[in-house]
Amino acid sequence: MNAMSVRIAIGWLLLWMSMALSHAESLIIFGDSAYAPVIHDSGGKPSGILQAILQRAAALTGDQYELRLSPWKRAYELASRGDGGVVGVSLTQERAKLFDFSRPIYDDDIQIVTLKERTFPYSRLDDLQGKIVGGVNGASYGDEVDKAIANGLFVVERDVGQAGRLRKLLANRLDAAFIGNGLAGFDAVINSHPELQTNRDRFIILPNPLTRDPLHLAFVKSLNKREALERFDAALDKMRKSGELRKLTVPEK
Repeated sequence: MNAMSVRIAIGWLLLWMSMALSHAESLIIFGDSAYAPVIHDSGGKPSGILQAILQRAAALTGDQYELRLSPWKRAYELASRGDGGVVGVSLTQERAKLFDFSRPIYDDDIQIVTLKERTFPYSRLDDLQGKIVGGVNGASYGDEVDKAIANGLFVVERDVGQAGRLRKLLANRLDAAFIGNGLAGFDAVINSHPELQTNRDRFIILPNPLTRDPLHLAFVKSLNKREALERFDAALDKMRKSGELRKLTVPEK
């Protein structure tokens, strides 16, 4: 390739980069402040798996994601009224009417935790009949589980944090607790409070999870952020193909 061809190629590359950056946006994204290690507040700063994915996606898309954390119900409400997007949200039929969703970012295994002395077998939703279970305020656990709750199969006592949920379980105020992100999530909650660390051996994670819940990035349809979501999805594809996404989502042993 001669010098003129090189200059032309470089020119086209710079033009393409300029056009790509011209579509970049600064986006406010709301998320849960207490869902470690998926997403959480750490010393006043956003941290966790989803924060790391957004940070890497920003480098690939040119978009800037300003992550603002609060209790989940508040984060979801702010996104619902169009103040920004929301990350770590489950896709349900009802939410699909209001939001545009990215492709799945992370599969969140929702575990059922009980006390060893008060445990019970679980293989299907009917096994929770009549139980009082702790869950997060404003959260969806998927259409099937949400329908069972709405029909009164079991009661979900809502709260804003998983540590308080397990402490209620210790106090025999709950029959079970929903804890996100599998064993890694359980460990993070246990390590967050001295009482839970002291009583770790009293807890048991039931063998069958409640559900595997894919988490997404989403914006209300009125914000017209489909192009931003398409750029984010393209970044996810690049990270997935390179193996980088797995490194960000699978804790090191």
